[in-house]
This record gives sequence, C-alpha cells and structure tokens, in this order.
Amino acid sequence: MNAFVSYSHHDENYLDLLHKHLSQLTRDKLISTWTDEEIKAGSNIDQGVADSLLNSKLFLALLSPDYINSQYCYEKEFETALGRQEKGELIIVPIIVEPCDWLNTPFKKFKALPRDGKPVSEWKNMNTAFLNVIQELRALLAEPSALIQLPTKEKKVSSTNYKIKKDFDTIQKMDFQEETFKNIKEHLIENISELNSLENIRARITEDEKNKFEAILVNRNKINNESVLTLTTDATSAIPRINFNNTDFTISYSTGEKRYHNHRNSFNLVDDEYDLFWQKFSFESFNNTNSKMKLTYMDMLDDIWIKWLNSVGIEL
Repeated sequence: MNAFVSYSHHDENYLDLLHKHLSQLTRDKLISTWTDEEIKAGSNIDQGVADSLLNSKLFLALLSPDYINSQYCYEKEFETALGRQEKGELIIVPIIVEPCDWLNTPFKKFKALPRDGKPVSEWKNMNTAFLNVIQELRALLAEPSALIQLPTKEKKVSSTNYKIKKDFDTIQKMDFQEETFKNIKEHLIENISELNSLENIRARITEDEKNKFEAILVNRNKINNESVLTLTTDATSAIPRINFNNTDFTISYSTGEKRYHNHRNSFNLVDDEYDLFWQKFSFESFNNTNSKMKLTYMDMLDDIWIKWLNSVGIEL
C-alpha cells in the first residue's frame, strides 16, 4: 500500500525512527512510503505532493506542535487528505510524536497511535512506542478494505443505519468474555514491561492462566508500598463478584494487599438486544450513573491500570 508521510521538518528525528521501524513492512512489500524528501531538485513541490497524495491509500501524520503550527502540513497536506478520506479513498492514521492539541483538530476522529494516543516522546523507550505503531499498521495492512469504503451509486440507500434485534447464546457470551480477557491481559503484559523501565518501580507477573492473571507492583520510593493486581473470570475466585444484572459473565479485579483486596470491581457482560458490551460495577459506584455506561475492553484496561498504579502512588 502506498503511504504518504506528512511531517514537520522540525520532527525529522521521529521520521528517521519511523522509517527504521517500517523496514520489515517495506521488505515484506506491504507498504511503500513517500515523503517530500523524494522531490527532485528543480521539481514543483506542490505538484509532487499533490501527485503523491493522489496515488496514496494511507496518510501517516506525525503530529506535534510544529505540525499543527505548519500551514503547509496542516492546511495543504492534511486538508487534501481529509477530502479524500471523506470520499472513502484514503485512510488517515495520526501518529502522536509530541504532546499537542490534536484532540481539538479533525484528527480526533481517527484512532491515533501509539496506544491510547500517548505521545512517542513520553514513552521511556521510543522504540517500544514505534513497535506498537508498526504492529497496528501491520494489522491494518492485512485488512485495509475494512477501513476504506469506496462510494457507490447506492449511497442514499446504504446511508440508513438499521438496528436489528437479536438474541445472544451462551457460547457467544463465553467467546466475548474470553476475547475481552485475552485483550486486557495482552495489554497489561506490554504495560508491565514498560513500567519496569521506571526508576525504583518494579512489576512482576506471578500468575498467567486462561481465567486468571495476577501481578505484583512495587514502588521502592516509598516504604512498604506494593500492590497485587488480580484479574479473573473465574466465579470461584477469592475476589467477590459484584453482580447487579444477573449475568453469569463477569470480569473481576482487585488491587491492593492480596489478603485484603482493598479495591474490588467487576465488569458485567450485558446486551441490549442489539450488542454485547460491558458495564462496570463496584461497591463505591452502587448509585453512580457511570456504572451504566457501555464499555469496551480499552475502557476496562484504562480503569484497571490507573487504579493499580494509583494504589502504589503512581499518577498518570
């Protein structure tokens, strides 16, 4: 897939890192990148950029304060790409390299990389950040048609969103629970690896089973400050399940000293006759309307991760 890389020249160090990490995707002939560095001396810059944008299916934007400040990057390259994206001709992927006000721009409509839109510069190891970018791009390149929707003459008919009621059987719910648990575990393992690069912070996985995950986190900057995270789908677990909607499918977690389970929470699997989704419930949120919110596994991961870090005095 042809990819147009849009960046500010103040961010060339990030461009170099991106190219290094893209090398295997290029070698696998999954991607071919273009930057304005390829414009030959004496050539018309505007025409070169326009031609490349027209021939690209992927627009990678390295976002930073300098990028947003650049009239050329933002008002020429990005706005042209946005027009093609709205016609279903192009995929836009923001890559956040420096903290910036991108959430107040049209980029906010698109899933940003690295994970959770955390700027590359804020990762302890920038190679880890770019590895996450490459993994996401590889998944995208495997099924690009899922994101590119070419316009058709049937546009008026297909623009209607029909909601069809359906029932969910036990196996569907089991699969949904297992997939959610697996996704959360995978991200926790990645996060723990990054956490160990922090000074005087140590984390270790102590149990990794199909239905249970457990890890210990120690903040050596404070005396006797450690917390055990226990995550489980097992109804026989020592963590009391908090169930408010009569579901048999929950994911429960606790943080704190293992013998006390200081903070206990459950995510309960719910359906509204259209979709399966998760809702959070805890003793603290019994009367909280937020407990009725529909959650994805990323929402659940954020809740788990923040509470675990906070339990040993680490703030995000």
